[in-house]
Amino acid sequence: MKRLVLSTPLVVLLGCGGGGSGSSVSFTSNPNPPVQSLNLEGPWTGNLQSYSGGSVTATALVLASGEMRYVASNGIQAVGNLSVSGTTFTGSGTMYAPTGSVFLGGGTTASFVLSGTGTSGTTMTGTYSSLVDNGTMSFTYNTQALYSTPVVMSNVAGSYLSVSTSSGYSTTGTLTAAGAFSGSDGHGTFTGTLSAVDATKNAFRVTINYLPTGQIAQAYSGLGFFNFGVTPPHLVIQATGTTGQFAAEFARTGP
Repeated sequence: MKRLVLSTPLVVLLGCGGGGSGSSVSFTSNPNPPVQSLNLEGPWTGNLQSYSGGSVTATALVLASGEMRYVASNGIQAVGNLSVSGTTFTGSGTMYAPTGSVFLGGGTTASFVLSGTGTSGTTMTGTYSSLVDNGTMSFTYNTQALYSTPVVMSNVAGSYLSVSTSSGYSTTGTLTAAGAFSGSDGHGTFTGTLSAVDATKNAFRVTINYLPTGQIAQAYSGLGFFNFGVTPPHLVIQATGTTGQFAAEFARTGP
């Protein structure tokens, strides 16, 4: 798996009045119309461009609360929170090194900050900064993932095979109609669950308990969603724990 340097992201009220029959009605424009706040909720795909010259792609998910996660194509996962003011956003959090790797300096985690501007449901761009790397980012909203469509779990239950993982190990899994997820990667086995964050959205809380062969179990928690913009659909899981991270994108291979 490629390695990369990081990082990595709400309504207008209207009022009007009128008169009865035969009365005249006048309207005046608001010299200071309310500014619609930036809404970053949902799945995003994008690029991180390091000032040192390297670049990676990334898959992100942002919840309505501002909670966010993304995993880059080099295996780095970023976890944090975003705050919005008008059409701008700021955020901070923690980056996790790919499984089995460390950042420069020997640590497996590093803090980051980011900021930028965006358009709801369209794009967000900005800059990121950390002790590991600094650069620019550009994300596009993934409309094909169907974030605002509730997922019927029985329709996506079945067998899955990884197309990418933070560990670099090929991983297989089975998802049940009840949201139980289990599998193995050749170095251990795992069990976990997917539970909807919101019954009307394509976003899930994920728990994973991974048991490496001959070692103690490792617990991870995070977020996940289904990408229906590809065929067969993909299941994206982004989770972290005290021992590191468990992140993978799986393609459904059968019932």
